[in-house]
Amino acid sequence: MDELYLFLLGAIIIHLSLLFFDILFKSCSHYPYLYFLNNTGLQILPLRINWFTTAFNRQIQKWGTKRPKLQMAWFSAGTWVSIAIMPIAIYLVIHTTVVSMKNSLQEERGVLLVEPLVPGWNLPASDLGYYITTLLISSVAHEIGHAMAAVREDIHLAGFSTTLFFIIPLVVTHLDQFDSLPPIKQLRVLCAGVWHNIFLAIIAAIIATTLPWLFYPFFEFGTGVQVKSIKKGSSISAEGGLIEGDKITQINYCPIRGITSWQECLVQNLHESNIGFCIPDSFIKEHDESVPAKHVSETAIDCCGDTDDQDICFEYIGSETEPLPLPQHSCLHARSVVELSSGPCSKHGDCPPSLHCFKPSLENSTKLIRIYRAIGKTVIFLGSPVEVYHSVKTTDFISIYKYLPSSIPDAITKLCHFITIFSFGFAIVNIIPCFYFDGQHIIRAVTELVLIKKVPIASVRHAVSLCITIFGSAMLIIYLVVMFFTVT
Repeated sequence: MDELYLFLLGAIIIHLSLLFFDILFKSCSHYPYLYFLNNTGLQILPLRINWFTTAFNRQIQKWGTKRPKLQMAWFSAGTWVSIAIMPIAIYLVIHTTVVSMKNSLQEERGVLLVEPLVPGWNLPASDLGYYITTLLISSVAHEIGHAMAAVREDIHLAGFSTTLFFIIPLVVTHLDQFDSLPPIKQLRVLCAGVWHNIFLAIIAAIIATTLPWLFYPFFEFGTGVQVKSIKKGSSISAEGGLIEGDKITQINYCPIRGITSWQECLVQNLHESNIGFCIPDSFIKEHDESVPAKHVSETAIDCCGDTDDQDICFEYIGSETEPLPLPQHSCLHARSVVELSSGPCSKHGDCPPSLHCFKPSLENSTKLIRIYRAIGKTVIFLGSPVEVYHSVKTTDFISIYKYLPSSIPDAITKLCHFITIFSFGFAIVNIIPCFYFDGQHIIRAVTELVLIKKVPIASVRHAVSLCITIFGSAMLIIYLVVMFFTVT
C-alpha cells in the first residue's frame, strides 16, 4: 500500500506542477507556449490532461474502407450480440445488488457476484501498471470499433481525444453528423465499441490459455512452480531454505503442478495436523538428546531445551494396550528424521513392525513442512504455511534456460488476464442504458427502430428511452453504493 500511496502522491504533484506552469505561461502570454498548445491539441486542466489529434484519421479511413461486405457482416453481428447482452448486463447488476445486500445481512458468501475492481481495494496495488495499461488498451479497442464502423457508414471522422483523468487514461472518438443516420446505422456504430471489447477479451483469453504451448521450447509448464522472489528477512530463505529460481515439485505429500496446486497444498497443510514419521528404535536410542519435558502450551511440549534450533521434540505414538518400549518424548534432528522416515503415520499401526511412529510435538499453528525441490536438498520449514504463502512468490513458467527469465511469460499472462477481465467488464458497463455511456444512445436507437411504426410521436419514443435510461442509471448507482458498503 505504501507504493500505491507514493505513486498517487507523485501523480498529484505532477498534475499540480503542470497546472501551475500552464497558468503561469498563459498569464504571461508566452506566444511559443500558446502556439505549442494549439498545434499539439493539448489542454491542461485540474487533475486532467486532454489531447486531441487527427493524426490517426487517415489510417482509420483505410481500415474502414477495406472489405466492405466483410465489415458489414462484422458490425452487424456486433450489433446483435451487443443488444443481446444488454438485458444480461442489467440482470447481472440487479442480481449482484440484491445478493450483496442479502449476504451482508446474513453474512453469507460464495455466490457469483460482479464486483467493481479497484486497485488497493480488491486488487493488488502492486499491479497498478497492468491496470492502467489494460484500461488504455480496452479504451483504444473500444474507440477504434466506433471509428471504423463510422467510416463504414460514411460518417466524417473528426478525430480522437485522449484524456488522462488523474491516472486513468480514456480515449474518445469524435464524429460529425451522427444524429442524421438511420437508427440501424446508428446501432452499428454505437455497438461497435462493445463488440470490439468482447472480441478483445476473447482474444486475450485465448492467448493466455495457449501461452504454455507457445513458450514450451523455452519454459516448462505443469511440472511444478518456480520461485520468483522471496520476501526479505523471511525465515524460509535462511540457510538451507528456498532461493530464487528453485523449482518446487511437492509440499509434504501434496504434489505441485502449478500456482493453483501450490496454494491448495499450503492451505491443506495449514488445516491438517502434523503427521508422524516411521523410524527405527535404534535411531532414537542413538540420537535422542532430550531433557526433562515441559509443557509450552496445551498442545506443544518442549523436550529439547536450548539445543540446536534444528532439533524438534517428537512424541512417541505407541499402542494403548502395550507398554511404551521407548521414551514418550525424544529430542531429534528434524532433517535426519525426515530423511530416514519410510513413510507417514498418524497412529501406532501405520508403521511396519520394526519401526515406530513419532509425531512432532508442536503448537497447532506451527507445522513441519517439507518442500521438495527438483535440484537440491528438501527444505525443512518449521512455522506457519501462511508465512510461506506471503513470503514466496511463484510462477507457473519454469525457465529451462537461465538467460530467459520467467517474468516474460508471466507478465504476458497477467496482462492477458487483466485485458480479459477489464475489456469484458468495459463492454458490460457500456452496454447498460446509463447516462454518458453507450447504452444511453443504443437504447434510444433501439426504441426508435422498434417503436417508430407503433408510436408515431417522436417525443413519446424519446420519453420511453429516457425512462429506461433513468432506470439503468439508478440501478448502476445503487449497485455501486451497495458494493462500496458491503465490501468495505
